[in-house]
Amino acid sequence: MGALVVGVLLALCLFWSVGAHNRLVRLRSEVVRQWSSVDAVWLRLLVRLQGGLAARQSMVSEADAQELLAVQTASEQMLEALTQARLQPLDEAVQKQVISQHLQLVSEIRLLQQQAHEAIRPDLEIALNRMRQTLPAAMIPYHVAVSAYNDALSMRPASWLARRLNFKPAVRMDLTMAST
Repeated sequence: MGALVVGVLLALCLFWSVGAHNRLVRLRSEVVRQWSSVDAVWLRLLVRLQGGLAARQSMVSEADAQELLAVQTASEQMLEALTQARLQPLDEAVQKQVISQHLQLVSEIRLLQQQAHEAIRPDLEIALNRMRQTLPAAMIPYHVAVSAYNDALSMRPASWLARRLNFKPAVRMDLTMAST
């Protein structure tokens, strides 16, 4: 009788751990899936920005061309940060690099917007407006997925299993409206 009780308890623990593991993996996969949506929005914005800048290159003076080059460089660095985030979507350092490159790109666009030829300013304003409108909306499902995953990691006794499996919390990407 005692062996039966121990066997039932071990079976319950095994079933619970398999279920908890599957839930954590499913929630982590949802974070990665939602990140890919954010990544797609960023890529679309960067492609439009780079295309617009390339089209305006012939219309500007040499000084403005240098400013355009600074924005192009910042957008290429942002693309590189996004590439790294695609490879390691849950890595905190990579996510911080994406935020840093985003802020750098916005800063370069604003600087160019203040100094650029009148023909370029509307395109830059459109780029900033698209960032203000589309990025926060794309971040909402990502933040929901991050919250669900991080909540699951912190719940007991699943937190014990998460530590044993080396599951780390996902990073919330805080892009304030002032930065964009």
